[in-house]
Amino acid sequence: MATQRTNSLPPALLVDATWYGTLAAARNLSKHGVSITLACDAFVAPARFSRHVTQTVSCPSSKNAIRLLAWLRSFGKEHPGHVLYPTSDGVAWLISAHAEELSRWYYLYSPPLESLVRLLDKARLVADARAAGLDVPETLVPENDTEVEQAGQRLGFPLFIKPRSQVFGVDLGKGVRVERASELVGVWRTQRDTAQYSDKILDLIPNLSLPLVQASCGTTERIYTVDGFVNEKGDAYATLACVKLLQRPRRSGAGIIFERAEIDPSIHDGLRRLFKRTGFYGVFDAEFIESEGRKLLIDINPRFYNHMAFEVDLGLHFPWLVYLGATGNREALRDALDQSLAVTLGPRAYVHGIATTLMLRAQALTQAMPAEDRLRWRRWIAENNGYVTDPTRSAEDPLPALAEVVMELVSFAHHPRSYLRNLARS
Repeated sequence: MATQRTNSLPPALLVDATWYGTLAAARNLSKHGVSITLACDAFVAPARFSRHVTQTVSCPSSKNAIRLLAWLRSFGKEHPGHVLYPTSDGVAWLISAHAEELSRWYYLYSPPLESLVRLLDKARLVADARAAGLDVPETLVPENDTEVEQAGQRLGFPLFIKPRSQVFGVDLGKGVRVERASELVGVWRTQRDTAQYSDKILDLIPNLSLPLVQASCGTTERIYTVDGFVNEKGDAYATLACVKLLQRPRRSGAGIIFERAEIDPSIHDGLRRLFKRTGFYGVFDAEFIESEGRKLLIDINPRFYNHMAFEVDLGLHFPWLVYLGATGNREALRDALDQSLAVTLGPRAYVHGIATTLMLRAQALTQAMPAEDRLRWRRWIAENNGYVTDPTRSAEDPLPALAEVVMELVSFAHHPRSYLRNLARS
């Protein structure tokens, strides 16, 4: 890093201002004495109105990689010395792909690009996870119609057709459930032909547009989630576990209700082997679908993630650990990690209050969720009252919650049909 250090802590630059992980990072770093610069591409964003943000600047959307990279170069030259760490897969990829250049102006804690390729390409993730001793759904990558039909015969129905990666892709979706053999080839072709990736991504993964064919693992909404931190050497490592109970939209969206869970030692160790194998370091969010007593790895988010406020409240200050790693303070990083591991766990549940209220009301109106299920959720929330993390609501930082309400209203006004459809999906 070419920038000369001063006695004060370097500031942090956060992008993806509408993401709740960004707000969690701003609050956590600010409480450790770090000044926060928030880069926004939208006026209405919860983090923008946080008292923990020192200043806001305008930037391009993180979905436009070329423009965002140009902006990061320009901002870095004019304001060198910020710590930069991603909140989305696209920005994680962008920083790793241009780490040598960006490190002229920023403090980075960015793993090699190849390690991100191996985590964000689900075909490679499945292979590496299996080699590390983790359980995974049976997954195939057929290259033509004949191989697709053979995959259906091998895996049985129902099964899923999924994109191999979401990074810098257009019109990908989360995937399609296929119920019958007669639908399989047509769905696979549609997924293959409509998926669009940037040329730079395809240079690294030439067959990325070929969708995965993956065995069904049941219809449960329970997702066992392991969140953690690992350093470059792999000798500083910590994890916490929770279970995603409810998503928005149902079964295919961001988690809005989690409960604390015990860490499975075999998964704790398996993930450590996986990251050593792939060369990844930093913050991660690993998701396992629970099916017939098995926990099968389905996804890894190699960056700050949406429900990160929960783990921060539980005592693992992931943003601060990354900050210490980026600024090269290895001794302080070790001390902070030791202190985190010694903390008595706090809240037992995470409830995204506004999102949960909206979805339960929409599900009631459309009868997409049975009345007994809605009552069960309301009782569960009431029983956990006082032991809950909410990503925006905070007595000492109230404006982000108000901004979230406005953001929901704006989203409804712009796309009323799709907004209500997502809330009411069963």
